[in-house]
Amino acid sequence: MMEVPENHEKPQGRKIRFPVVRFMANDQNPDKFPLLHLGAGGPGASMGLEPENASEWLWINYATMTVENGRDLIVIDPRGTGMAEPRLACTEFIEDATTAFQRPLTADEEARVFSHSLERCYSRLSEKADLAHYNSSAVAQDIEALRKALGVEQMNLYGVSYASRYALTLARDFPDSVRALVLNSAVFPDIPYIQQLAEDSQSAYFRGLNFCSEDKLCASRYPNLRQRLESLVEKLDEAPVTVPIEHPYADGEFPFAMTGQRLLRVLFQALYDEGFYPELPAVIEGLEKGDPAPARDAVNHFMAIILDPYFGDAAGISHFCFEEAPFVDFEEARRKADDTGILGSAVRADLELMQLQCRIWAIPPAGPLEAEAIAAEVPTLILHGALDPVLDAEDAEKARAALPNHQWLLFPQLAHDVISASNCAEEAAAKFLDDPAAQVSEQTFACRKEELALQAGEATEAQGEAEHEATPRHSPPPVIKGGQESVPSPAREKTP
Repeated sequence: MMEVPENHEKPQGRKIRFPVVRFMANDQNPDKFPLLHLGAGGPGASMGLEPENASEWLWINYATMTVENGRDLIVIDPRGTGMAEPRLACTEFIEDATTAFQRPLTADEEARVFSHSLERCYSRLSEKADLAHYNSSAVAQDIEALRKALGVEQMNLYGVSYASRYALTLARDFPDSVRALVLNSAVFPDIPYIQQLAEDSQSAYFRGLNFCSEDKLCASRYPNLRQRLESLVEKLDEAPVTVPIEHPYADGEFPFAMTGQRLLRVLFQALYDEGFYPELPAVIEGLEKGDPAPARDAVNHFMAIILDPYFGDAAGISHFCFEEAPFVDFEEARRKADDTGILGSAVRADLELMQLQCRIWAIPPAGPLEAEAIAAEVPTLILHGALDPVLDAEDAEKARAALPNHQWLLFPQLAHDVISASNCAEEAAAKFLDDPAAQVSEQTFACRKEELALQAGEATEAQGEAEHEATPRHSPPPVIKGGQESVPSPAREKTP
């Protein structure tokens, strides 16, 4: 456990701790600086270091670029999350959500329940933590203190999802301490996510629906998916369907009340994983017919996140209210949500709750620096999925232009967290870390072609074995965008 001041400007004040796990390289190369994994993103998500959750996935996804390549891997939970002390989890929200999601509440009723949860959570946690000091800048200071404690001259930084903002902040604030950055499904401080949340959510739904409509077999089996989804949202708001699920944080079977608004949230979370895209049509059709079975996995995943006792909800709210909300024009965001029709309806309710959160937290906002593009000179590898629901690939393309010394790899049919989805993505990161000046796009392109061919062969074999099934499988051809920077890819955590 690494101990640091809660407020780095008051080093003699209250101390907090966050966990640090160091996986030692099999054959350590003293010339290779360690790779620091900056956490699971969220913000607020746990890395799974808890004894009941810890498993080989904590290191195996990163072994090629670290412990099998002479480089130590260091994994942390950032302040306020997971195994950190204090863990800023809103148990009040978890308790209320456990009851609320079993009932067919309207959006307004749900908002009242959760606003009361947040008030109680803030009242309890503000007695043991100064919630104004849980943000990306503070995490960057924590990591700099950790680097000094480890006696390491420089570290390579790995950031996935919101943790990529920690990596960028470190490169901005402590450039001499950082050797290289690997940004996986990155977020950027100059992108107004909340401002365009409704548009981005709608685009994510459309990408999921187009995944089927652009395939002749799937389109013939499931026609008019967009209209059917919009009608389904309205139908479920009028007559919810119960989806019985089981997950690690429920006591026995959990009867999830699926309203239309909840369906939109469940689908958005499911679209983080490109493996869900072939399943989306069956989910829509099943719920149309009153059959909850096809939706169970997506709902189970959604509720496992909602009820996760290790998720630092309050830390995540502090991040948002400090470095995101001050730079959002909420009126414009609401207008955009109105323009997206029925598919933006969940976002409209979310915007109200976001503003309420920040009124309750009442923490001082960040200065304008936290909304500016970071133009660090540190060598950077950016890997992004074109299906990513969090950040549209076009926005990522614009944001990356601020980094003067970067390489860019776009995986057209992958979604969020491409390194977990592709061995070739991890191999690209390994090559980059060995020599940040060497171009990795051509090798990654060739690797993905081979990986794609292998997966296509496996999919064909599986399809042959399952021809008797009523529902056809969707195995689209590879999509390759122009240029060596775009990588072909087969189909196969709480939103910032």
